Amino acid sequence: MELQEAPVRQQPLTQQIEQILIDRIHSGKYAPDSQLPAEVDLAAEFKVSRATIRSALNTLSTLGLVVRRHGAGTFITQLPRISNPLDQAIDFQELIGSYCCQPSIQQLYCGLETASPAIAAALLISTDERVLVSQKVFIADEEPVIFCANTMPASLFTPGLLEKILTEPEILEPFFAFLEREISLQIEYFLARVRPVNARKVRFHNPLPLPGNTPVLEIDEVAYSADGCPIFHTYEIHPENRMSFELIRRRAHR
Repeated sequence: MELQEAPVRQQPLTQQIEQILIDRIHSGKYAPDSQLPAEVDLAAEFKVSRATIRSALNTLSTLGLVVRRHGAGTFITQLPRISNPLDQAIDFQELIGSYCCQPSIQQLYCGLETASPAIAAALLISTDERVLVSQKVFIADEEPVIFCANTMPASLFTPGLLEKILTEPEILEPFFAFLEREISLQIEYFLARVRPVNARKVRFHNPLPLPGNTPVLEIDEVAYSADGCPIFHTYEIHPENRMSFELIRRRAHR
């Protein structure tokens, strides 16, 4: 396979090879658990040095797409994982796209409800106040990777905007950009509770398309503005098969 030339500026050879190999993995040409051709064979195919191939494979290894086994070769991972930094709030479509996956969203539910006691306490509102609940699943290459429910006081929205959201819930995404653009709200920080559970314990309007014993990471959190006011509540479920997590932990010195 010949490398494609950019119409204006030639992309570095290593990046071109990385993208070709990634496309082959996502298309299924290189199936999970299969072995990649040897470095010398890939170098001959692309007419580049083995060092260039080695550099491209190092990048794929960092992305979790391949694993390099000493003395055996390079193999496609069973299910490529998306590395999700727990200490950062990133729009999920952006996160999925950064790992060379095709992001999409399936809306599961969007409606007005009366705030539960737990939600009212978290958002500092009364239990008879209406809240907007939006539930969706974020998809990477046609596979669900993040289930998310956002709950916000309905009073944050004008009647016209609220009606538009209920009829076109897709306008909520990207979520952070929507908040800043439509209601001039910027999130400063989150307070989160994180725990591992089984899928059968997940709290969603619709049952998740996961076996009940599937391990998932549950994140229950509240977003705050710069002045410490709670803005919305988020409930996220991350199935363990496509998501890995990173967190910088610092040792407290006394």
